[in-house]
Amino acid sequence: MQKKIDDILLVLAFGTIIFIGLTSFIVAFIILFQKRQAKHREEKQALKIAYEQEILTSQLEVQNQTLQELSQELHDNIGQLLSVARINLNVMEEEMPDNDGYIKQTNEIINQSINDLRALTKSLDGDFVQQFGLEESLSLEMARIRKTKRFVTEINTVGEQYSLGYEREIVLFRVSQEILNNALKHSKAKNLSILLSYLPDSFELCIKDDGQGFDIEVIQQKEISQSGAGLRNIQRRVKLIGGTCSITSEVGIQTQIKITLSH
Repeated sequence: MQKKIDDILLVLAFGTIIFIGLTSFIVAFIILFQKRQAKHREEKQALKIAYEQEILTSQLEVQNQTLQELSQELHDNIGQLLSVARINLNVMEEEMPDNDGYIKQTNEIINQSINDLRALTKSLDGDFVQQFGLEESLSLEMARIRKTKRFVTEINTVGEQYSLGYEREIVLFRVSQEILNNALKHSKAKNLSILLSYLPDSFELCIKDDGQGFDIEVIQQKEISQSGAGLRNIQRRVKLIGGTCSITSEVGIQTQIKITLSH
């Protein structure tokens, strides 16, 4: 009788060991499978990010090359034509002293046009950002807008300036140009301001206008072919350089766009 009990206990113990072993195997298999799935998702996400960054780099190269060619064309053609016109006016000023005031005024307009053209060609040239940095490039852009006499512009800096890297700075500059261009076209603002904050752990770029504002949800729900694509494109490009973009606006109230980059 005791032998039968011992045999039963042995069978139960052996069965328990098998059950525990099988359960452990299943649990280990599930954990391993989940880890492999997580690793696969991470690798897939990393490939997606790498691909998007390569696309962004290619877009920047094409955009910069196109804008540099346009800048050169403007400088070589329109710039030279304006210079020739200025020379002719100088000749006329010597030969027609009676019209001196009118010729002088026209000459000043041409000089201003040449200066504005130079500022515009600099803003189109990505090498300017690489050479002088983000702050100087944005200062030039704000000065160019201010010369139109349609807006009061202001740019301020907090903290000690440091480089964010060319790729980040050229993206931030082009994004800022797009934001400012949108404000010029749609905001009906009178004042535009930029604040660059060079903080120890992060960098912030804040662009404000005192215009009519807009309903963010309505704009972002528009189709890609409509105006809402601009905001999504700005947010996408900021995300690709490791930043976040927050937009604050209401109808009838100023608009603020803040871009934050962590180190």
